[in-house]
Amino acid sequence: MRYLLHHHPAFPGLLSKEDLYALVDRGSLARGDLCTDVQTGRDHTVGEVISGMRPPRARTPARVERPAYQEFRADDPYEEALETCDEEEEDEPLEEKAPEFRLSESGERIYSFAHPSWLSYWKALFLMLLFLVAAGLLVNIDEGYALVAVLAGIATFICIAIARASQDYIVTDERVEHVWGILGRSSKEVRVCDIRSIDVHESGLKGLLGLGTLDVSSAGTAGVEVRFRDMRRAHDVKQLIRQLQRGDLVAEG
Repeated sequence: MRYLLHHHPAFPGLLSKEDLYALVDRGSLARGDLCTDVQTGRDHTVGEVISGMRPPRARTPARVERPAYQEFRADDPYEEALETCDEEEEDEPLEEKAPEFRLSESGERIYSFAHPSWLSYWKALFLMLLFLVAAGLLVNIDEGYALVAVLAGIATFICIAIARASQDYIVTDERVEHVWGILGRSSKEVRVCDIRSIDVHESGLKGLLGLGTLDVSSAGTAGVEVRFRDMRRAHDVKQLIRQLQRGDLVAEG
């Protein structure tokens, strides 16, 4: 409901396109009558609004058949109609959408899926930058060498992207898992219920850049079983795992 007719006291409320179409079809309105789109504040003719519409499905629009007369204040002719519309919308219960989660191949909810940060490959990125700078310097000297430098920079970037994509850091509602490899995929995991300690290490320049290493150990061994190297927001992932251990997130899902 978004259209308000001009100079039609018989229809003072907000109308939909279907209502306007039905009124024109019955002869109660002319296509040249003016109406206001209360959402945009613009005036249109009724013909412009219903142009190209198909006949609406058969229904009994009681509000249009027997309009309720209202008294409008002279200072704001649209205010009461808008308040009525807002009250109707407030009475309707709001449906909250449940959060959507990705599912693993085994049907587990994936709460976190990450790769190492691009900044963890800063040496290779610096090499790529050198190739591109060299290409810019060589373009006026020898275009052949400049092209070789550009291709070398592109190849370096592709290698970085492949190396990064080959490392998966996964946290589901049942396990913490590190998967790596390109052609052959290997993995190490520890169940959330078996986790004994979670350590986060941030130091040096990487720490200033927000990169950290997350070490997960279980009660069955003394060493680190799963390690997420050079990932962003490592402390947030640690808190996520602790919530999964307490069952908070599973209860909410």
